[in-house]
Amino acid sequence: MKVIGLLGYSEKIDLVTSLSKTIQIMGKTILVIDATLEKKYKYVIPSLDIIEKAYVTQFDNVDYAVGFDSMNDVENYMLDQKINISLYDYILIDIDNPRTYEFFRSRAFDRIYLVMDTSMLGYKKNLEIINSIKVYSMDDDDTKITKIVYRAFMTRTSERYIEEKLNHIEGKWDEREYEIVESEQDKMLYLDFQISGIIQMKKHSNAFIASIVDIVTQVIDDVNQNEVKKAIKKGGI
Repeated sequence: MKVIGLLGYSEKIDLVTSLSKTIQIMGKTILVIDATLEKKYKYVIPSLDIIEKAYVTQFDNVDYAVGFDSMNDVENYMLDQKINISLYDYILIDIDNPRTYEFFRSRAFDRIYLVMDTSMLGYKKNLEIINSIKVYSMDDDDTKITKIVYRAFMTRTSERYIEEKLNHIEGKWDEREYEIVESEQDKMLYLDFQISGIIQMKKHSNAFIASIVDIVTQVIDDVNQNEVKKAIKKGGI
């Protein structure tokens, strides 16, 4: 089992659901854990009218743990349900603030991604998350952080300023960096998903799909980009 941390103060449910669905069609079992401060997934992922405060539900062959306050709570729930959490190939944890990082970091991350946008609010909030990582990191922890940057349309002056700020965030950075430029088409598909509950990967922009393929290829060690592209096309998502 590999644990993937998707950290960052940014709206990334579309990214997380697209990544998790793509990993699933590659033949992997996956659990997505909502560790956002506002428990956002409870309002987006269909739950068959489950009334419990916290639960695990399956959506489009991906399991989602929603409403939990800590990793320990997730594990205790799984034990009560007689589900062996270690049997998942991958666990993806969406964390958007320092507080939930503290409570969901108990399982060591095999990979950490910091998902950032180019807003000043996002920059300052992500600094808080990075500082939290530093506080809880062990001296021998060599896990590097991979940047995923959502690019917005900006003036050159603003772009240079934000780029300089992002580059000056101290951390153990992976040399690889991914960039996502969301088109209006991608934004509309995310809105459609919230209403219909249907993931439509193939309808996303080529740039968005290319980014998903690149990231999945890094997450799953034994696949290449062509295999992931074929799986997306064959999977019909």
